[in-house]
This record gives sequence, structure tokens and C-alpha cells, in this order.
Amino acid sequence: MSELLKKKPNPCLSEFVKEYWYVHWQNASPISLSNTPTPEEAVCFFPRNLPYANTHGEFVQTNDTFIIRQSTSRIDMLTPNDYIMFKIIFQTGGFYRLFGIPMSLFTNVHTETISVLGKNVKLLREQITNAISFEEMAGFADMFFMDKLKTVKTYKHPIDIVINQKGLLQNSLDKLASDACISKRQFERKFFERTGVNPKLYQRILKFNEVMKIKKKTPTLSWIDITYMVGYYDQMHLLRDFKQFTSIIPCKFDFENAIIY
Repeated sequence: MSELLKKKPNPCLSEFVKEYWYVHWQNASPISLSNTPTPEEAVCFFPRNLPYANTHGEFVQTNDTFIIRQSTSRIDMLTPNDYIMFKIIFQTGGFYRLFGIPMSLFTNVHTETISVLGKNVKLLREQITNAISFEEMAGFADMFFMDKLKTVKTYKHPIDIVINQKGLLQNSLDKLASDACISKRQFERKFFERTGVNPKLYQRILKFNEVMKIKKKTPTLSWIDITYMVGYYDQMHLLRDFKQFTSIIPCKFDFENAIIY
């Protein structure tokens, strides 16, 4: 059994922070779940029990708080039979704007938070660990980020508007760069700073994520139907992305035990 709660941040944080999540897993025994690439950047806290992540061929216990950069491959997680996760999901580029740290510097999908952001996050971790409710956790996070706003030095660039618009998947790189009032090369550089991946790969992840959400929601839909619904040229292009992002072919993927959103 699992419980998922969501909450928007204080309105003055909305251009940086997208949402707070609270997840409480309760199972008779630990369960293995697959995380496929999702277009997001986040910070996770685990106030009760720690999951294990398989990133290099074996399951290793995670830190009690870590930064998630944009993932480009499947990560299998082994969740304890009773654990809680508090997740801060940023707007695209929001982490970079708040902290001035390029996501491209993180070579690992899961990077321990305190070693990057310092003692203030250590206090936030303690507050979240001792909180008695999701509302209280979100309140502590709001206070942390509102205090951080006082020292934000990365100004809002037109690219920060462009990369958070709904047409990101449909528009060409030339169009996106033009909308951001910069050259194509500058757009690629600034996009990489903010996400840790290049814009074309990010668009592929967006499209692939749509595929996974549709198949998870409607398992009876054929892959041919999904191919054209999402906008792939043909099934071979979809298969290429599926194999790259999950390391297996569609018929071998366990959608029942996959985290897709």
C-alpha cells in the first residue's frame, strides 16, 4: 500500500519550485521498483528508512537526502517495507537559479545533498525528519527556500521561460533559441547548465515519458497506436529510445512494478 500527497509551494517560490511530494510506502516485504527517465530535477529526503538504488549493477543503500539530476537511464530501487519520502520537485532550471550550481556538474544521478548545499540543508533535513505531518514538512521547505531567495544571484533569463513552456517538445531547437533571444549554441550551453543534458536528448526524454505514461494507464493500447499518438516517426524510433532509456525491449519491461509519472 502506498500514499502519495502533493502540495504546491508558497506562491513566491513558484518560478523555482514546482511541487512537494510526500510518499509513504507500506508493504509486507521490500519491493523492487523501476524508475524510468522522467523530465525532472529534485531533492529527496527520507525521514523513515532508506531505499536501495541499483546504479552500477548492485543495490546500494542511498543517503538520507540526495539531489536528483535529469536521469537518462532506468534506475531500479529496492524500497523498505515501511518508508517515507519527502520530495522537492523543481521547475526546469529552478535548482540552478536558486543555488547557482550547474546540474551538469553532477556526474551521478543521486548526489548527497549536504555535501553540495551545506549546513543549512542539514537543518532542513533535521526539521523534516522530526516533522509530524506533510504540511509541516512543506512549511519547513517553504521557509528554507524563502530565506534562500534573499541571496539568489542567478537572474531570470528568457530561456527560463522557454524551457518551462508546454511547447518544448513540439518546437525545433532553432525556434526555442529564437524565443529565448539567443543563438542556438548559447541555448544549448545554458540548457545544459540548467538540466545536465542537451536539449535534443531532453526532448527525447519528454516524448519517451509520454509513451510510458500512456502504456501504464492503458496497457491494452498497441505499441503501433502509441507510436503515432506521441509523434514518433515509426516503431523503430520508439524501440531505439525504449532500449536506450530502459536497457530492455518493451515486452520485457515490468509496467506493474514501475514508477512512471
